[in-house]
Amino acid sequence: MKTDPFKTETVILRVPLILGERRVEELNFRPPKFRDVLRMDEHGEQTIKAKLALMSALTGEPASILEEMIPEDAADCLVIVNRTYMRFIGLVNLVDENEVKENPTTAELPPRTSAETSAA
Repeated sequence: MKTDPFKTETVILRVPLILGERRVEELNFRPPKFRDVLRMDEHGEQTIKAKLALMSALTGEPASILEEMIPEDAADCLVIVNRTYMRFIGLVNLVDENEVKENPTTAELPPRTSAETSAA
């Protein structure tokens, strides 16, 4: 079943997040925008900190409270975060019919000419 890219996704936490007086029992991931993935830039590519920054951007919750998650809740949230990241880099497309692309740049390259192939 394809996820609707225009709807909020909710993760019900097994263990609520508590930081001071703030208590979070569920995380609502709003549909992503390009500005969200830009938050990952200040961290190394594909690091947990980069994914945490994207999770914070999508949920509106500060990283300081998200850091309190147990591994099982974090794993559920990272499924959404990873899918979102893959949408930005072109590996997953939830809008068009072709959901997964092997290599999104391949189709954009013109075919090689016979002169190019014989020179190789």
